[in-house]
Amino acid sequence: MATINQAYGTYVALAVTALQSLASSQTVGWKSVLVDLQTSVKPLDVEFFVKLTAANTAPANDKAMYVWLCPAMTTDGGSTWLYSDGGTTTLPTSADATYTIALPNNLKLLGVLNYTTQQMVCQGSFLLSNAYGASMPDGFLIIITNYSGAALSTSCVVAYRPITQTVA
Repeated sequence: MATINQAYGTYVALAVTALQSLASSQTVGWKSVLVDLQTSVKPLDVEFFVKLTAANTAPANDKAMYVWLCPAMTTDGGSTWLYSDGGTTTLPTSADATYTIALPNNLKLLGVLNYTTQQMVCQGSFLLSNAYGASMPDGFLIIITNYSGAALSTSCVVAYRPITQTVA
């Protein structure tokens, strides 16, 4: 009889150049490059790890950093992508860059990192299925807004790894 086991794929750290030194803002954030699930491993789920290092500033505003999921669908097997909008007329694209959202928007909230102590390192892990459901999108971007009262510092990490099944 075959045994089905959960397997973890390769850990991938996304480029976060535009995330380093991101100011505290309710709507101005950072977006990742596109993670293509359609033409790669087609996972059952995706695990995320987010580490955001804050500057030496006291908590203010919402005292939180928001991790958003921007689902994407390919129309032709991976060349053309359609993205959920961030509530503005500027649609996201695949790039490590700043991106402005509106509140409300059509993104999925993946998770919140709470900033409760000055110069805190905020980190957490999240599952794609918790924000999107049991079926995986063709691809996605991660969007982070920092409304903690402190700018981000260096050493930020946004990483993921696919979760698949193996049959033994």
